[in-house]
Amino acid sequence: MNHAAQPTPEMDTHAARHAALAALRALATSKPAGEVSYAEIAQAAGLPWQTVKRLLGARELFAALLDGDVPEPPDTRERILESAARVFAQKSYLGASLDEVAADAGLTKGAVYWHFKSKNDLFFALLDSRFQVEFDQHLPEAMAREARQQSPREGTKALLAGVLERVKQDPDWPRLFLEFMGQARDPDVRARLARAYQDSYRLSAGLIVQQHQQRALPAPVDPQLQAIFWSALMDGLIMAWLLNPEQIDLDALMPRMVDMLWQGLDPNNQAPRGGSST
Repeated sequence: MNHAAQPTPEMDTHAARHAALAALRALATSKPAGEVSYAEIAQAAGLPWQTVKRLLGARELFAALLDGDVPEPPDTRERILESAARVFAQKSYLGASLDEVAADAGLTKGAVYWHFKSKNDLFFALLDSRFQVEFDQHLPEAMAREARQQSPREGTKALLAGVLERVKQDPDWPRLFLEFMGQARDPDVRARLARAYQDSYRLSAGLIVQQHQQRALPAPVDPQLQAIFWSALMDGLIMAWLLNPEQIDLDALMPRMVDMLWQGLDPNNQAPRGGSST
């Protein structure tokens, strides 16, 4: 017989924990709290025993838990995002389910739905999280390294090299992103992806202006156009590498491409690779 209400799809982690606590409290009327098993609580609360263990902690703390001496667990949103990144990488976006994400996080599916209304919503939250880390942490560090270079050209190489290094360290993410791009037939997905790119262009344009200001150079005529150009170049290069990694050497190709673009397509233009600031 269940002592607590069955969890619904809308049940969040907080509600699931209270369901487990209610079951523990009821079971503890007939035996010491520390002797109640996870399996008994799970059956009474209608939760997986692994979830009960994660939500309530060690059995030695059950008595203190009932007395209110053990704090609530921290927010689970970040844990869900970490599990989503892991499960999507292993199973692919289309192959993964929210049930698998919830199981990896040690939560109920209802807890995932509390934070994210759909698998698409979960992916966009993951995209936003990575986007924030990129622009709040990685790019400011890269801009500092860029400023130490002797010329804008070499600075651009250093900046892009950092981006490609992160791609090589985590190739599952660009693969996953390319897979998700296939969902862009959905108007809502297409609109949200477009907004993500527009935000990226806007922030990149700001960094380009900052790059010129740091070197006391005239402001670029159209930083937004430059941002779109470099983004398209990097997207294409990364895609080529993912499809043909044996032939595409990112470390070798990227500096040569910057040189070619900097001095133009004229083969007779042999400006020094590292010394020119134009």
